[in-house]
Amino acid sequence: MTRYAVLAESPEECAAGLARLCEALGLEPTTAPVRLTDGRWLARAVTPTPDVRGMLTAAAAAR
Repeated sequence: MTRYAVLAESPEECAAGLARLCEALGLEPTTAPVRLTDGRWLARAVTPTPDVRGMLTAAAAAR
């Protein structure tokens, strides 16, 4: 799993950056903007987890 982070100066800027990142790369947000001790804001996203059921169905259909 690959993790991505957005670091910003405000919660609004962080949320907007996270939304753009998720839309552009097809990511799933995992952490809403949180304030860091230095006053900046951080949000995180990850690559989606594959749907195992769908993979098994596709493998069975390919046989």
